[in-house]
Amino acid sequence: MNQLVQRLGLEHRRLARLLDLLERLLDRFSTGTEPDYNLMCELLEYMEIYGDQIHHKSEDLIFDRLRAIGVEKTDILDILAHQHALLGQMNRRFRRSLEGIIHEEVLRRDEVEIQGRELIAALRQHMDIEEREAFPLAIERLSAADWTELESVMPDTSDPLFVAPDTARFRALYQVLMEQATDP
Repeated sequence: MNQLVQRLGLEHRRLARLLDLLERLLDRFSTGTEPDYNLMCELLEYMEIYGDQIHHKSEDLIFDRLRAIGVEKTDILDILAHQHALLGQMNRRFRRSLEGIIHEEVLRRDEVEIQGRELIAALRQHMDIEEREAFPLAIERLSAADWTELESVMPDTSDPLFVAPDTARFRALYQVLMEQATDP
């Protein structure tokens, strides 16, 4: 399998771990227990910084290359690229709501929870489509020269949580992930 697709698949598995964590925090929120809102905001900030600016841009470059060589399934590529923008909007909206709670704004809990659940569901469905349809198409149709050129234009992949941890910016999130890694 291609190294770039392997990296993107690994990032999907890492994101799935974060979505599981976010879902557990939302479960607490749903029962009326106050979750760690700062942790939730850190998680969403990471998804915006790395997910939107690096991961999705990398995928978009692959989708653009597939369109350029004239693949027949451009409709799914267009949907996925459009979803990248929508997912970013959903993330920012949910994060603003959580920050509003932190700053004691009056918000309906059920509406905030729905924002989070919709984001989680949309991201999971989105990654599934990429894994089932877009990545196999790229592996099948792109040449070695295409992959080499794509590698040369990819954004910096210094993941600030999993590869080169920025423990100042993502302190709480990094700590939770380290605790999960050492739990039996």
